[in-house]
Amino acid sequence: MARTLLLAATIVWLVAGVVGIVIGLTSAAGLQRMLPPLVIDLAALGGAVVAVGFGVLAIGLVHAGVVIALRAGHSLARSAALLLAITMTTLMLALAAAAATSAATVPDRAPSWLVATAAAIAAAAAYGSVAGLLVLELRARRAR
Repeated sequence: MARTLLLAATIVWLVAGVVGIVIGLTSAAGLQRMLPPLVIDLAALGGAVVAVGFGVLAIGLVHAGVVIALRAGHSLARSAALLLAITMTTLMLALAAAAATSAATVPDRAPSWLVATAAAIAAAAAYGSVAGLLVLELRARRAR
C-alpha cells in the first residue's frame, strides 16, 4: 500500500510539474488575466511559473527515484522512502497552515484558500499513512 501511494504521488508530482512548465511557457497571458494586478511583467510571470514547474518536477523525480529503488529492493530504499514521506508530511502541514492563514487574512479569496488547506491536509494524511506503513514494514523486517 505504501508503494502504491508513493507511486500515485510520483505521477501527480510529475504531471503537475510538466503542466506548470507548459503553462509558464505558453499561457502566461491567460494566467495573468486570472490574477490580481501584479507588479511584475508577463515575461517574469511566465519565468516564475516555469521555475516553480521545474521545482515540482524535481520533487516528482525524487519520488520516482525512491519508488524505483523500492522496486529494485535496495537496502536503504525503505529508509529513503520513510525520510521522503516524513519530509513531505511536514511540508504539507506547513502549506496547510499557510493556506489557512491566508484564508483568514484575505477574506475575499477565503474559499480558494480553504480548498488549498483541505488539499494540503489530505496530502499530509496520505504521506503520514505512507510513513506509518513503512515504519510497520521496517519493524516487521527487523523482527524476522
